[in-house]
Amino acid sequence: MHTYNPEKSTPDQVPDHLGLHKALCILMGWNYLMPPDNSKVYQRLSAEEIAANREDLVMWPPHVIIRNTITGKGRDGRMEGLGNKAMDMKLKGIYMSSFALDSMLLCCPSVGQTGPQMDAVNAVFDFGFTTGKSKSMYGREGHMGTTVVKFAGDQSGLKDAMRLADFFEKQKHGRGSWASVQPMFRPGNDDEKDPNFVKLDKKTGEKERILYGYLGTVFDLETLDFDNRKKVTIESKREKALHT
Repeated sequence: MHTYNPEKSTPDQVPDHLGLHKALCILMGWNYLMPPDNSKVYQRLSAEEIAANREDLVMWPPHVIIRNTITGKGRDGRMEGLGNKAMDMKLKGIYMSSFALDSMLLCCPSVGQTGPQMDAVNAVFDFGFTTGKSKSMYGREGHMGTTVVKFAGDQSGLKDAMRLADFFEKQKHGRGSWASVQPMFRPGNDDEKDPNFVKLDKKTGEKERILYGYLGTVFDLETLDFDNRKKVTIESKREKALHT
């Protein structure tokens, strides 16, 4: 109630109080559009509405959280994982698949087909996803199996972050899928035979980590290290998409 109608607030403090009111309501799963009077009408939201509101509070600048980036234990017993440059290279391939696959199938139904259309597709493939900046997360035992990809704090950066998150979702490797397999996540050799985390590359026959990814929200702040956490704010994705 106090955040909605602060008694001693100055006019310039009211927006901050209302912003806090909105954030608290979203975290609690309440309807922030209803005045918090003596009734509990403001608490009546469906599960779908609660999920949508919580997903709206995103990290800013936009971040995509990528999971299962561990590669094993080093000789010193510490966990190792995909480095920043290695992840950037993978992102190029991910963007290639997300952005150009439909075009390739439409204009070049045969994989070996050549011609101007195929050359155009290859040009997109070579460009890759280069707008994000990867950073691996480390803890006491080494690589934590998490990489965060930071995008520009503008509408273009938000679109790129959402496109990458959408790619993982379409592959059934989004937030919900990670939540279902995370309890089985055992970094190291224990998970190498688990098809939820490792697959065989059809071209090379080598084992490859299955990546999961999703747009970072207020609930993912704990995945960032201290330095990165200081540099982000929490914003409304809807509002940023409209006004950035």
